[in-house]
Amino acid sequence: MVVDSPHGGPQSATAVVYKRPEVFEIESVPLPELAPGELLVQVEIAGVDGSELHMFRGAFDALNERAPLIFGDEIIGRVVAAGEPVREGIAVGDRVTVEARWPCDGCPTCDRGQYYSCENNPGREGYGHISLNRSPGLWGGYASHVFVPERALVYRVPDELDLESALLACSVLANGLRWNNFAGIGSGDRVVVVGPGPQGLACAAVARRAGAKVVVIGVEHDSERLAAATRLGAEAALVSTPGAEDELVKEVRAILGEVDYVVEASGAAAAKELAVQLVRQQGTIVNVSVSRSGSVDWMALLRKEVTLVHALSHPHTVEAAFQLAVEMQEQGTNWGELVTHRFGLSQAEQAIQVASFNTEERPIKVALLPSLDEHDTKKA
Repeated sequence: MVVDSPHGGPQSATAVVYKRPEVFEIESVPLPELAPGELLVQVEIAGVDGSELHMFRGAFDALNERAPLIFGDEIIGRVVAAGEPVREGIAVGDRVTVEARWPCDGCPTCDRGQYYSCENNPGREGYGHISLNRSPGLWGGYASHVFVPERALVYRVPDELDLESALLACSVLANGLRWNNFAGIGSGDRVVVVGPGPQGLACAAVARRAGAKVVVIGVEHDSERLAAATRLGAEAALVSTPGAEDELVKEVRAILGEVDYVVEASGAAAAKELAVQLVRQQGTIVNVSVSRSGSVDWMALLRKEVTLVHALSHPHTVEAAFQLAVEMQEQGTNWGELVTHRFGLSQAEQAIQVASFNTEERPIKVALLPSLDEHDTKKA
């Protein structure tokens, strides 16, 4: 049985469908009937994240084989229908986020709390990664509606947060919180974040809030993001120039002294090499980037006795990130201000191009809002 929205609604969803590398098409997808515990969420805002830039270019063969599919694993929306009995703590009308992955019945990895590496889900299927051909098809946030299975993890958005702030908190800030905690960054530590995208900025802000001293490094076209880094409390925001790495290392050490942690959030081969140069003897490099680029200088790591840590996603961290976002907002930091560019679903390809820095614009965070298409239709 389905508990419908009191205002009724459409019989189909509008979705941006990835057909093959660099090809999106807008399609209508029927709305599903809901079984007990299942939800239908009307998407209000979806983030365009770094992995989706690679996905659109066709960088992942497994995803190309699953096409057609709907991107989008950063999702904020309203529950508009629920299967009876309705899951505890969630009601029709609630603003929620849905986590990209969810635990299985009990593989060893999920039992240890890391359901993003579930052993019963070797293809890492979840929002943005499931074929449209798998019923009911609405498995991504680049759509007007998303289907929520009974096992999915759903969290109410605090009333204090607006749409953009909730979007940044549900994934980006949750990542920064979990990655810093996983690495053990704390008070008095000296931290360099290489890569000032939204994920890197979150890592810098969380580290700074934990009492660490932080320097953020980007490249020349990162000026807006580097300015945001200083607003979030970084001691300095520096530009890396090819061929001048030795001078950059000296500048960082003049500010911080020895570097205890380097968070590599860029993914570029040059960033990984710089991380090895920057980190102190017996320091730690925290790899959080989605990238296959670059080789590892194992001998350099051995000589320095560097600890190399890999942190993946944000299991069991969303609620803490929401609370942190509320606390920081009360103290004057609004995470929603990092959303600098907004597009409708019909402009999804343009959103990808802007987020990829393939235009003259230099965004911090790009988002899709289905309501923008509705406004355009009304104007027409």
